[in-house]
Amino acid sequence: MASLNANFINSVANLTVADYELIDEMCVMLKTRKKELRIEKSEMLKADKAAEKATAKALKDEAKAAQKTEKDDDKAARKAAEKAEKDAIKAAEKAEKDAIKAAEKAEKDAIKAAEKAEKDAIKAAEKAEKDARKEAEKAEKDARKEAEKAEKDARKAAEKAEKDALKAAEKAVKTLEKLQGAAVKHAKKEAAGSPKAKNWAYQNFTRWSKGDDGPSEEEISAAGGKRDWLKSEWSLLTREQQGALDAPWNVIV
Repeated sequence: MASLNANFINSVANLTVADYELIDEMCVMLKTRKKELRIEKSEMLKADKAAEKATAKALKDEAKAAQKTEKDDDKAARKAAEKAEKDAIKAAEKAEKDAIKAAEKAEKDAIKAAEKAEKDAIKAAEKAEKDARKEAEKAEKDARKEAEKAEKDARKAAEKAEKDALKAAEKAVKTLEKLQGAAVKHAKKEAAGSPKAKNWAYQNFTRWSKGDDGPSEEEISAAGGKRDWLKSEWSLLTREQQGALDAPWNVIV
């Protein structure tokens, strides 16, 4: 049971004799207020019950809505799956048809390409054969020209060599004749000279050794000096070789 309000208790405790006549009126007021409060409490209880009913109904409606949504979702998912399956079957059938068409087209293109390649190869072979014939003919012509030129050059060279050989032979004959004449002249001169002329060949050999055809410094040093070299080399010659008119030291102009 609810306890009395402290303010109410204090108000009652503070009543005085002056308030005595008012107590009955206050009781009537309290009864009236009690009725009002009873009605208000009844309304509140009704409102609470209505709220509880509304809440319960809302929960039921929410559960029903959730069940309906779940059913709708399942139904939509089944429909979507069925549609996707149908679409997949259609796409597979279309892809198969497209693949068949593409294969047929590729086969036709390959046949055309092979035929074109064969024709191109035949043309290229014919062109290569023609070019080869042209090159062979040109090479043959060039070879003939080179051969003719080489033959002409060879004839010219042979003629020039023959002329040069004749000139060289004539010059050699003249040189030999000149040397022989000089040798004879020198021999006569030496024969008609002083008594010392009996060593004319050795004197010629001595003069010859001082020229460009004579011994080198190394040969002279190895022999022990110029005089020793002359004696050594001269002793190696026979008398006929020493006095030969065609010997290098006796052919002095």
